Amino acid sequence: MTHTKKTDNPVPPSVEHEDHAAGSVLDRTPPSLVFQRHLELRRLLSVGLLGLLSVVLLTVSFAPFDCWYLAYFALVPWALAMAGGVHRRRTIFLGWFSGLIFWAFNLYWLTLPTVPGYVAGVLYLSLYWLAASLLVRAAMKRNWPMWITLPILWVALEFVRGHVISFTWFYLAQTQYAQLPVIQIADIAGEYGVSFFVAMVNGLLIDLLSAPLFSRVTGGAKLARQMLWGIIATILITVAILGYGHWRLGQKTTSQGPKFGIVQEAFPISLAGRPESPEKIFEYHLQRSFDFIGRNCNAVTWPETMLSPGMNRQLLETDILKLDEASVRSLAGRFWNPLSVRQCSVGQLRNELLAKIGPDGIAYRVSAARYLLNRFVTPTQLARLDIAKIRRLGKIIFGPANAQLVDDATLHAALGMYAKDYKADLLPEKVQAGCVKLFERRALAPGVKPLEVIRQRIARQIAVDEKIIKFRRGQVCLMETASLMLGCPILAGGTSVNRNPRPTGPDDIWVIRNSVLWFDSDGWGREYSKVHLVPFSEYVPCKYSWPWLHGILRKFVPEAMPQVEPGTELTAFGLPVGKRNYQLVTPICFEGTFGRLCRKMVNRGRKNNMILVNFSNDGWFVYRGSDGLYHGTTEHTQHLVHYVFRAVENRVPVVRAVNTGISGWINSDGKIESLLEIPGEEYRKRTMVAGSLLVEVRVDNRHSPYSRCGDIFAQVVSLVAAVLVVVILRKKIGRDRGINR
Repeated sequence: MTHTKKTDNPVPPSVEHEDHAAGSVLDRTPPSLVFQRHLELRRLLSVGLLGLLSVVLLTVSFAPFDCWYLAYFALVPWALAMAGGVHRRRTIFLGWFSGLIFWAFNLYWLTLPTVPGYVAGVLYLSLYWLAASLLVRAAMKRNWPMWITLPILWVALEFVRGHVISFTWFYLAQTQYAQLPVIQIADIAGEYGVSFFVAMVNGLLIDLLSAPLFSRVTGGAKLARQMLWGIIATILITVAILGYGHWRLGQKTTSQGPKFGIVQEAFPISLAGRPESPEKIFEYHLQRSFDFIGRNCNAVTWPETMLSPGMNRQLLETDILKLDEASVRSLAGRFWNPLSVRQCSVGQLRNELLAKIGPDGIAYRVSAARYLLNRFVTPTQLARLDIAKIRRLGKIIFGPANAQLVDDATLHAALGMYAKDYKADLLPEKVQAGCVKLFERRALAPGVKPLEVIRQRIARQIAVDEKIIKFRRGQVCLMETASLMLGCPILAGGTSVNRNPRPTGPDDIWVIRNSVLWFDSDGWGREYSKVHLVPFSEYVPCKYSWPWLHGILRKFVPEAMPQVEPGTELTAFGLPVGKRNYQLVTPICFEGTFGRLCRKMVNRGRKNNMILVNFSNDGWFVYRGSDGLYHGTTEHTQHLVHYVFRAVENRVPVVRAVNTGISGWINSDGKIESLLEIPGEEYRKRTMVAGSLLVEVRVDNRHSPYSRCGDIFAQVVSLVAAVLVVVILRKKIGRDRGINR
């Protein structure tokens, strides 16, 4: 039996350990609180308000508000709320609800074309905030350094979102579109690299505000260094990104490219249709195109779907009289309501199709040339045409043999007889006589005024021409002749009607595609059809893979919403200018929001001759105000932002032609060089305005790493994120099993 000797002055524990751990200020067994994040939110109101604060900060950091600097700490309140919320399930619910509010507020413009689509989209996209809330909370509870964990998780979720139902709006990178030194890194890592950097700064701030000050070591604790490493890493990456950006911006790698004439009109569109007929819209764009006569344009561009439907070669070269009954009904269904088509006889439908497309054997080109001169061309514009164009027009209207009978001045005057407000009375008598020779080709009776005879003849011709040019074949000739007058091709967006190579039934023999068509003075025929369609807006999935499911899903999409067939090839248009042959790739509408698709397009041609031309119709996203006028939404600016990154990623200039706006061009460094806008007001109006803009782009000879390698950075980050998710799930499963035991 042993005895313990008592002392009157026992040694305190702190003194007892002092000799054992001399110089240490820490207890060998410090409380567990020093190893945990020092934030605790017991009130759900606090959690909710922090989440909503992030929603507000993040929203105003995007265009058109452009408070880009707020993006660097916009996620901080939400992340702190996720980590500090005491009630786990309610905290996660509020994290998801914050995302729901974010998407509901920022996608308000989606209600304009489709309320059901808006609701479904908001609910679906909010799931990414739910996933982020779960993962960020789990990571912070494990004291993982958020300066690296948050960017990995956030970029991975962006990457998945860009591939699953493919919605790339509101990436963190897009808050920085105007900060040129920051976004140059996109030519290596894509816009995901910029998102990673913005999320990293957010993560560092989260660590500084909440990370534990101490970390465990064998037998005790030491000051945590993860914040130090985070600060060092973030500073180094910031310096590297800014240094790289300034280096790239300082390079002299561009050369003069072609001139583009951009036409922008402002026609709202909805499921109920457009306020103007397709023919009127077509003519508005023709009128605007003649602003570029004599201005040395190399190409004129019209926005998406501004052509009358069915102006493509395959349809117009089809003999309607030789089509069988099923083909006739299917083709008619592409122009008119399928229900009304079923009630008509095949004979009626053939006649209607011929009235739409136009019969053979008509001099469409002659009527088109006369009609253009009479309706759209002013004497001033006619005076800008060189003699070669005058001769070509003269041969079309008067015939090659007759055009050779008169001199150039007389031929010019004869064409001028068709032009609006032409002062024919001021012409010399000799010229008037020459004009009579072209129009009448016979001597006039004494006392007959020659100019009056010509005017009467022209009036009769135009009355006939007005009927002929309403045929689709006549409208194609209008485009060809307009191209002749402009001296350059016209690229225009339109709905093409094509045979379906794999029809699913008799109604599916003919399909429509969203296309860009090429017209020039030597003919037409080249086209590109959109390959990446918007699900449930342009098409219903599973048409060929699971027809039964397609039939069910189709019932949830309004009949008025036409179903579009995707294109099969990434066509590049060759644009010869002098000794160079430029290559134009033409993503249509939202196709340009996908970096991976634009990269494939750009890689189809020589880099130093490549130009990306976007054709869009944002008329879906306008609203009628209390003043009775239509106004643009935030969608217009946000859509433009995507093309800043397409330019940097691939080092190509971007030209945009957009119905309702915003049209313009962006250089290969991502700088928005010029936009079609109305100055002189309190702010420059760029949406819901009509006009024309001449831009002279510069092409770039740099080959970007992103163009060569694609989204490798985002793929690697997503793979790391998948590993982190597996670790989180394994630990959770293991903990749950331990509790159950």
